[in-house]
Amino acid sequence: MSQKSTRFKIALICLVLLVLPLFSMYFHGRTERSQTPVETVVIGITAPGQKLVHAVFSNLVAAVKRYTYLVEVEAQNEELRAGIEELKLTAMKGRRLEEENQRLRAMLEFRDEQKGLALTAARVIARETSPVFSVSRVRLDRGADGKVPAAANMPVVTPEGVVGRVEKVAGDYCDVMLVTDSRSKMDVQVAGKGVSGLLVGTGDGLPVFRFPYQKARLSKGDVLITTGHDRLFPKGLVAGYLGSDESKQVGQQIEIPVEPAVRFPMLQEVFLVTNAQDAVPPEAVTGSWEVTR
Repeated sequence: MSQKSTRFKIALICLVLLVLPLFSMYFHGRTERSQTPVETVVIGITAPGQKLVHAVFSNLVAAVKRYTYLVEVEAQNEELRAGIEELKLTAMKGRRLEEENQRLRAMLEFRDEQKGLALTAARVIARETSPVFSVSRVRLDRGADGKVPAAANMPVVTPEGVVGRVEKVAGDYCDVMLVTDSRSKMDVQVAGKGVSGLLVGTGDGLPVFRFPYQKARLSKGDVLITTGHDRLFPKGLVAGYLGSDESKQVGQQIEIPVEPAVRFPMLQEVFLVTNAQDAVPPEAVTGSWEVTR
């Protein structure tokens, strides 16, 4: 038997099962009479088929409704996800603006506190990293062609402390040698303990505080401030913090690692000190430390 004839018979049976009850109800409804045995037999035969067809159509309608509902829910979810992403971006922008406002407020307060320093603001536009992924140099958007030109050896500072000094100037830009650079030396002292020495850069590692042996007890977290004796950095700026309670002897000097005052990977805005040498009191220039410029 072919598939075509089989489908035809199935369709015919379904049609009979649907039509017979309709005819039965039609003739039964025309006159008020009792149900005949034939009608009873027809109802008994067709009722299961009607129940099956009703169940199939009911399930089909329910499936279509569920599908339509899921499609609408998915569309709503997409809209919600897009709205959440937009809110995240807005919140991120808000946090960035708040952080920028905090930095700028700190810089304004620092400028107001440092009345004796001529400070010119600049923005970090690039960072150079070393093979060990530490920041080795930064570039600023301030050069020799500006209203207040940058010049070699100008100190670069932030409200947190000393960044370094200008190394090269070209056009509208300048590069800054950081306090971690192996060529960097700075005359400093431990605040409140009277121990003076040099803050010396080591390259990729932390800078070190190098000083002659003294009996004063130094502790991790002690603040190092500039003395002004090197005629390069003005007196009283934070240079860093002792990074350890342990020290080691190098030749005739003691050496302790130092945590820089500034987090270089987070650096955004800085100040150039344009009157650094004028800001150092003449009587302060009495140090005997060797300074490399």
